[in-house]
Amino acid sequence: MIISEQDSIRHISDTSVRQIDVSADSLTVSDTIEASGVSFRPLKKNPEPVDTISDGTRPVITFYDTANFILTSEFQYLNRFPFVFTEKNCKSELKAGESLSKTLREGKELPSQPLREDWLIFVVLAASVLYVYISSVNKRFFHEMKRFFLFHGVGDPASRDMQVLFHWKSTIINLVSFLNIGLFAYCIADFYEFIPDIIPGILFWFICFIITAAAITFRHLLCLITGNISGEMDMFSEYIITIYHSYRYLAVILFIIVILVLYTSFFSVKSLFLAGLFTHAITYLIRIFRFFLIFLKKNISIFYLILYLCALEFLPVLVLIKYITGLF
Repeated sequence: MIISEQDSIRHISDTSVRQIDVSADSLTVSDTIEASGVSFRPLKKNPEPVDTISDGTRPVITFYDTANFILTSEFQYLNRFPFVFTEKNCKSELKAGESLSKTLREGKELPSQPLREDWLIFVVLAASVLYVYISSVNKRFFHEMKRFFLFHGVGDPASRDMQVLFHWKSTIINLVSFLNIGLFAYCIADFYEFIPDIIPGILFWFICFIITAAAITFRHLLCLITGNISGEMDMFSEYIITIYHSYRYLAVILFIIVILVLYTSFFSVKSLFLAGLFTHAITYLIRIFRFFLIFLKKNISIFYLILYLCALEFLPVLVLIKYITGLF
């Protein structure tokens, strides 16, 4: 960009000259004023300043474009300023990214987040509401739970009444118990990534619920058949009720453990699962010991007790453990 100092001086002098009107119209007006007896004094023309600095040539002002931002060696780039500006920004960002990538380290894959399904909260809320309802309509529910673990009521005639299993209150208790046992099984399977990818979590939980209900129903029918064959229907009726009580009270404890796993961090998840499995084992042993007490009160030979336990209790458990350990 070149600026002529001489042109600027001439522009100033021309402006000064234009202040004096020397046109034909102005002379006519002056003559008219002078003829009327009014004196007229024309403006003096300021002389142009003498250029004592310039040698007659235009001074050259040099603009240094060190970043090569505006001027380039190729004149056609001046008309493509936005494109050149964007291209240079892209190159600078690319260089900055390359220098940053040299200092970065290879990241690690984030671990999976089990037990974070949204539907779990609805199952927990539903189970909580059902337990509140059960405690309001059956105030002896938790009292009977204490009697079960303290081995009270073994051999009582009231403990042989099979009609209590078909009451609507008993049906609700069984339903929420099966749901909670299935929920605990789902949490363990989800934590140890046992659930196949093609099966949704809620569907797997429902499958666990069906398996639990089917297993207890199968044990119920098996005890009925054994009682009819052996002629000891009263003893096996009491044992059937003992089986249902064991699963009901186990479900309460497992429900508390599931809440601790899902919504607290007081204990590690593995320790809580081990506590749940340990509780299941203790409940199972209490059930077997109560069955042993029933045999003693009935004065039945211990040989039949051992035969029954080996054929219908221990053998299915061993087969199940063998199957589960074979999966891992």
